[in-house]
Amino acid sequence: MKKCGCIFRNSGNLPEFDLLEFEIFTPVPDSFILQLLNYDHGHICDKIQEDIMTAIQKEFSLIAKLALEKGLVSQGQIDQCIELTRKSADIGLETTIEEILVKQGFLTAEQIHDLQDISQMAEGGIVFGSFRLGKLIGHGGMGKVYEGVHEIIGRSIAIKVVNANFSEDNNNTARFYQEIRALGKLNHPNIVSIYEAGKIRGRHYFAMELLPGPSLKEYVDSRKFLEEKEALKIIRATARALGHAHARNVVHRDVKPENMIFDANNTPKLTDFGLVMHFDTDRLALTQEGMMVGSFYYASPEQVDGCRDIDGRSDIYSLGATLYYALTGQTVFSGSSPQELISKLLKGRYLSPRKINSKISRHTLRILNKMLATDREKRFQSMEEVVAEIDRQPLTAKIILIAATVLAGVFLFATGMFLGPFLHVF
Repeated sequence: MKKCGCIFRNSGNLPEFDLLEFEIFTPVPDSFILQLLNYDHGHICDKIQEDIMTAIQKEFSLIAKLALEKGLVSQGQIDQCIELTRKSADIGLETTIEEILVKQGFLTAEQIHDLQDISQMAEGGIVFGSFRLGKLIGHGGMGKVYEGVHEIIGRSIAIKVVNANFSEDNNNTARFYQEIRALGKLNHPNIVSIYEAGKIRGRHYFAMELLPGPSLKEYVDSRKFLEEKEALKIIRATARALGHAHARNVVHRDVKPENMIFDANNTPKLTDFGLVMHFDTDRLALTQEGMMVGSFYYASPEQVDGCRDIDGRSDIYSLGATLYYALTGQTVFSGSSPQELISKLLKGRYLSPRKINSKISRHTLRILNKMLATDREKRFQSMEEVVAEIDRQPLTAKIILIAATVLAGVFLFATGMFLGPFLHVF
């Protein structure tokens, strides 16, 4: 409990109140200046307490806004917690809105810590080493991604900052830098470029190319599904990028529409080579935020089954699942729980995409079926095979092309025979 006297706003004295003593049972925002006084005669001024509670609500609005933006809580739940904060103050209990969010079961303590971390890192364009961070543009199990600017050279970048709890684990840190060194080997027009990596104030980070987007998922969702030719063009480019990575012993392990992002020239670029989320068997669990479920939809059967011998054929399956999504706007499998989804994935029986999009050719259907084979020995064995099959014209197309060429030749010959005598006269 704090006994406080005259209260001032940043703009000046509150009118009509002079040296009124009151008691505050809740944290007071820094935007207020309080002159602490000791008076034996005191009372709580309702007007001042109301102003303080309003300020407290504003002070916590960033955490509330972040929670709302991520869909973790509803506005009604936030309002309920603010009201409980007020009631706690009335009866002399010191509490915070974060504590109430946890006690009410709306958020976990880990989620509160995550939201506080985001607000501290991004609020006000904070300086982080040579970078000035902007808005949060993504987050995952390992860290968060912010827009930023390198203040020395003026380059716009995306910077990924590893979570503090992740940085404390030596095994995770070693794996993080191993992945970065692997990415340092890659130089491909369809793979995001990494500029630098290091550690600032105990936090590991790396800076990479800033992609304006949208992601392939956002692009597909805005159009229901893509035309076959466009979808194959995107998948072919990504297959070439993955082939480049596989040749250098880098397996992505998390290929999905969200990780394929377009640059300013509408070129698709592959991102997140295991840097945000690793598919180890001990990580295959549904969190309260649902972070892992998105990848379940594109994970290969061997990933879900706990196989540690993951190779490039796993990426082939995930790329096939991505192609399925691009052509239909739906995932290969769906389920009400991770267990149901895993069961369907391991059985390998899925709805034919032609039942969703009848314009899909038989040639593309055969490509999909081979990429999505449950047994990896029955899939394409390399990304080069995938590209070659996409480029290969089906037999019917060849027949049509040959027939059209022959007919064109016959027509020209006949035209020449018919017009020849007339041309000879002239």
